[in-house]
Amino acid sequence: MTHPEEAAPRRLSIAIVDDDASVRVSLRRLCEALELSATTYASGPEFLAALAGGLRPPDCLLLDAQMPGMTGLELQRHLVADRAGIPAIVFTADDTPDVLANYAAAGIAAFLRKPASGDELLAAVAQAVSTPRA
Repeated sequence: MTHPEEAAPRRLSIAIVDDDASVRVSLRRLCEALELSATTYASGPEFLAALAGGLRPPDCLLLDAQMPGMTGLELQRHLVADRAGIPAIVFTADDTPDVLANYAAAGIAAFLRKPASGDELLAAVAQAVSTPRA
């Protein structure tokens, strides 16, 4: 008797929001190498427009801290106010205690210091998706 093959587990989806095109490309490639499904957005407003247009919310966000127009922190606050419930990771070069405290207060689930390795990214994603959502 043969058993039907089990369906492959769905890959976690990561939305990368960063204003630097080269960073978006490299992070998307890193995510795909780690068997994560990745989409990229050049700004917070672009990501919000995609959500408003019916985008299925990703399992996790990877946000650049410093972007013109809308920072990663501002995007996170907007998502929390809208009760989007998407766990977020901030990707930053500034990991001073005050900065990290501001992100933690806004509900950021994990932090990555630039540059980050694949192992660090996977650990941050695992931490973010396992964090209870408000």
